[in-house]
Amino acid sequence: MSVISTHSVKVGKKTHKLKATTLAQARLEEVRGGIPISEVLNQLFDGSGGVNLAIDAWAAFLDDGKGVEREDAAEILDALGGANAAGEHLGKCLQIAFPALKALEEGENALAGDEAGNVESPAA
Repeated sequence: MSVISTHSVKVGKKTHKLKATTLAQARLEEVRGGIPISEVLNQLFDGSGGVNLAIDAWAAFLDDGKGVEREDAAEILDALGGANAAGEHLGKCLQIAFPALKALEEGENALAGDEAGNVESPAA
């Protein structure tokens, strides 16, 4: 049995817990106008959702998946260094909830390593 775990983020002296629970995912879908979570994830990863999506995702996933107000999430993001700095933590949180994302990333990294290892030197 697989359980969605928490990703902890220390900001200043406080540790915040991000968790992409099923209810948090549903909350994020609702806030984003009913867009399915798969499309929301695509927007997160390709950046097309912008800063608003980063804030919405943090607001949905904070407090161990219980969620917080959007303004509170934005304050935490500001203290962390902004939406771009928060992306790494969102990625880790989502990899916990969607293990296939991590496997895909590792598969791409492994493939890139194999290709790089098989390239012949131009001097050969």
